[in-house]
Amino acid sequence: MKRDALLGLLCLSLGAQEPTSDAITVNPNRPSFANPATTTMPGVAELEFGLQRTLYPDSSRSDFQATLLKLGITEDFEVRIGWNGIARNTDPSGASQSGPSDPNIGFTWRFLRQEAIGADLAFSYAHKFPRASVEKGIGSGAADDTLVFLASKDFGKLHADFNVLETWVGQLDGPRIKQPGAALALTHPLSGAWGIGAEVYAIGASDAGPRTLATLWNLSYQVSPRLVLDAGFDRGLNKEAARWNYYVGLTYGIGRFLPRPH
Repeated sequence: MKRDALLGLLCLSLGAQEPTSDAITVNPNRPSFANPATTTMPGVAELEFGLQRTLYPDSSRSDFQATLLKLGITEDFEVRIGWNGIARNTDPSGASQSGPSDPNIGFTWRFLRQEAIGADLAFSYAHKFPRASVEKGIGSGAADDTLVFLASKDFGKLHADFNVLETWVGQLDGPRIKQPGAALALTHPLSGAWGIGAEVYAIGASDAGPRTLATLWNLSYQVSPRLVLDAGFDRGLNKEAARWNYYVGLTYGIGRFLPRPH
């Protein structure tokens, strides 16, 4: 009788576990500027969250909480909902203003896979809603739209992401301004669950702002297939760029919101 009870408990325990074929594995985008062309697992909701501090050449700074919810709709399409939380801007004198940042919504569509042509290729689009305070200097008061071409490729254990983008920056008075950008990110596993990433990114000069160039470095730690922690910094490479960005965060697979595809 005791043996039968133990067998019954074991069967219940195994039945309660998520099947291996249905296990959630996250697809971290953070903390780099570049994003991968691969998308979130279909039917899975994935959260990215991080704390970030940006230091500028004039000794001002900004603090915010980079937040991104990704919803995998199919194997090649995800919906993206982003927000930088409650932003706090501090001027060189130490005076600060804080308030909610602008939310954004968009998608990533992978139209070709690495198995077919040797690289994953995708397009991504995002629309920023002007909800943040202009008076406090947190928002611009105008909507922005960004279109990105993404390419990702594995070279053995080395993973590369390349992005080219164009942002149509909204203005309160006057037409929109086109602002180009590009980024190249490389990631490689280290010992055990540790990984390292390096990146260079640029935002082109336009009427919306000067050309900026920066490099980024980060470490990641995979706690489990559905949870990855990260921390790092980026450093401006020209005088117009922010001097430093520091960040720490995570990527977490919340769970399924759609049945597992068959």
